[in-house]
Amino acid sequence: MLTRRSTLIGLAALTTSLLHARDAPATPTVVESSPPDGAVVARPPDRVVVRFSTEIESRGARIALVGPSGSSSLVFEGTGGPPIRELSIPLPDQGRGAYLVRWEIAASSGERIRGRLRFRVRE
Repeated sequence: MLTRRSTLIGLAALTTSLLHARDAPATPTVVESSPPDGAVVARPPDRVVVRFSTEIESRGARIALVGPSGSSSLVFEGTGGPPIRELSIPLPDQGRGAYLVRWEIAASSGERIRGRLRFRVRE
């Protein structure tokens, strides 16, 4: 009798945790970037785009670019509005060499998530 009761309690707890996990918002992850991280391209693209698996808050979203010179940086910050699924930044042609893009977003849970991607314009 005690074993059956323990089993029923365990199943109820498992079911409850699975239902709550299903309703919990997913943490956004990068599903695509253009250019892809680590890419070597023949010429600089017009813009860099980072797409996420789920919607993110536009307020506080940030994307920044540093080109081959290392000293020039372009930054865009979200100021609010509806949720978005991608960040993008125009790419001023700084010539050949390495480019670094850093981004930061807020998940719906409030957690700050940061990432970066690198690509190179063929020398």
